[in-house]
Amino acid sequence: MMMLTKLKNATEELHREIEKDNIAGLIISNEISLEDYKLLLLQNYIAYSITEPAIAKYLNHYKIQKSPRLLKDLDQLGIICTPPPQLKEMFRIINKAEALGAAYVVEGSALGGMMISKQIPNCAALSNIQSHNFFNGDRENIKSWNAFSKFLKKQEFTALEEIQAIDKAKGTFLFFGEVFRTIRQVS
Repeated sequence: MMMLTKLKNATEELHREIEKDNIAGLIISNEISLEDYKLLLLQNYIAYSITEPAIAKYLNHYKIQKSPRLLKDLDQLGIICTPPPQLKEMFRIINKAEALGAAYVVEGSALGGMMISKQIPNCAALSNIQSHNFFNGDRENIKSWNAFSKFLKKQEFTALEEIQAIDKAKGTFLFFGEVFRTIRQVS
């Protein structure tokens, strides 16, 4: 079984659980308020600003793309953000296998982001926002996922590295869930 499939199967249920508590669902239902949207951007910025640099330390080709786009959105809305130190301390990567597991989660989020971006024009509370940098619907986001998938398929894993990658993918989903639970308001 390919590593991509192993990661998907190992994290599928956890992914669903984390999504249930995510306010992005309010975009899908077109019921999101501007305050909830600001909170969603803030939560995602904090999660990506911590995970992306950790991944980049172990994957030479990895581009930090999501957190800078989120920061543009937050700046546009007048929100200043510094990730809380306790959350920064919660997420660590110690090797390439873990980086690949975390990148699976971070890069895979582009698929959900595309779905969400298609609903933004239908959200009345977001109609005054000039541009969306993170939920932008840009096909480049999918290209990044496709490139990562191809890269992952070429990687060889020992049995231990498979376990490390899968455990870190799970841990990354749990970390995102912890960020969503911890960050409950825009200050």
